Amino acid sequence: MTGMPEVAPSLPPADLPVDLRRIELLCARLRPEEGVELEAISWAIGKRPLGEGWDNVLWPIGTLQGRPLVLRVARRRASRALLGREVTVLRRLRGLGTSLPMGLPRVIATAEDAVVVEWIEGATVAETDRAVQAEAAEDLAAMLATIHSGPAPEVGRNPVRGVPLETRADAFRADLDRARLLTADARRAERRWRAGLAAEPWQGRELLLHGDPHPGNVVIPPATSAEPPTLIDWGDTTRGDPASDLGALLLHAPSAALLEAYRRRAAWIGIEDDATWEALQARAWAWASRMALSLVLAYPDAHELGRIGRRLLEDGAPRP
Repeated sequence: MTGMPEVAPSLPPADLPVDLRRIELLCARLRPEEGVELEAISWAIGKRPLGEGWDNVLWPIGTLQGRPLVLRVARRRASRALLGREVTVLRRLRGLGTSLPMGLPRVIATAEDAVVVEWIEGATVAETDRAVQAEAAEDLAAMLATIHSGPAPEVGRNPVRGVPLETRADAFRADLDRARLLTADARRAERRWRAGLAAEPWQGRELLLHGDPHPGNVVIPPATSAEPPTLIDWGDTTRGDPASDLGALLLHAPSAALLEAYRRRAAWIGIEDDATWEALQARAWAWASRMALSLVLAYPDAHELGRIGRRLLEDGAPRP
């Protein structure tokens, strides 16, 4: 392919300092969650971070009851609201007392622009083979169905998730032109997009959405663990049309059967209506194509997320 990057995209520049001095200051200002005693933490603040993403830095700070803890610290001013949104939703979901099909990050304490969570051992779905991806996709379908069917707390809106497809039309067209796909793949992506645009827009209540449940945001535990997969990174959570979440679900395993698995578990008003369901499926495949284009433009074919994006664009989907 031409025009594709050879390395994963570089992170946007940080405009908030994240160094050992700031970490120590934040740890001194932590506010524990209900039922958590900070005195029970065995402090062991690391000299350097465990990792760094687009929005946050992960810094090891010690253990609680034998479980490693990390401080997630905003590295950009733009990501401050994402951390607050994530904490709000995780608190709400845990407070419901509902048994969820997947695990959630456990919030231990918060501070300004930072949150302490338990470190989650394992590999992302994107790093696993197709068999594991397909199995995790079933779990994710059930998880999204459960989340969508519950109450939706007031959270800030995400301008690019849960929104009408037509608001993303310019971005889709620009990415399709830049991607320089094979003719058959480009036509397939275009067909799915047009079918989504032609489908009846979302008319239901605004559902709670994860916002970004792609294969890099599901963690599979080690084989020796009895824990379920965990859905992480809730900073993009929002309310609106579930089609964008289902588009990301299709990146895990592009098949109509996966969407049917979601429908069997979902209980929001209107899911049983065939016309509503057909329109939702069309919008979901359109979103999947939009997201896949973003992945192949951002990541090389050798990167797991680049391969996942290309897989959806090349095979496995019904043709509208």
